[in-house]
Amino acid sequence: MNLKGFSLLETVIYIGLLSLLLSSTVVFSLGLLQKVDVIDSRVRMEEKAALVLNELSNEITQAQSINITGSTLGVDGSSLVFVDATGVSVTIDRTTDSVDFPGGAQTVNRLRIQRGVTADWLTDGDISVESWNVQAVRNSASTLTGLNIELNLDLMNDDGSPFRQAEFDASTTISLNGQTSEL
Repeated sequence: MNLKGFSLLETVIYIGLLSLLLSSTVVFSLGLLQKVDVIDSRVRMEEKAALVLNELSNEITQAQSINITGSTLGVDGSSLVFVDATGVSVTIDRTTDSVDFPGGAQTVNRLRIQRGVTADWLTDGDISVESWNVQAVRNSASTLTGLNIELNLDLMNDDGSPFRQAEFDASTTISLNGQTSEL
């Protein structure tokens, strides 16, 4: 007798092997999706940090003067006061803001820029500025030549808790133009 097809035993073995392969594929896919989410958060954090540092660099390099005595430098939570290219007094500082998350309102540290009486946020509501320190950089003649900025940012979860896998630390020095004076 010549029978064609699969026996019951062969079918059970194939289904068992398929279930093993399928379950490992599902576990692998779920792990990959979690890693993609972490990588996406890190990339977003780096992009936001680059935008903030670029904005700070543009503002500071175009300043007419830096008000060292009116600024609070060298401490966490520094404030930087300067006169921009149009002659308006500008303050950049870290302040707390109440931000609404799906899990409820949370207090988040944010960078704020004030031009005269107008205030805008430099950082998004879901980014917490954990550290903000500005220090004066001087040459051997004690002339102000730049500002050193140390910045630490944490991306917040939807519930307002810090997302520790997406944080950004930066330490950079912004050189001042020769026409920038010190007040």
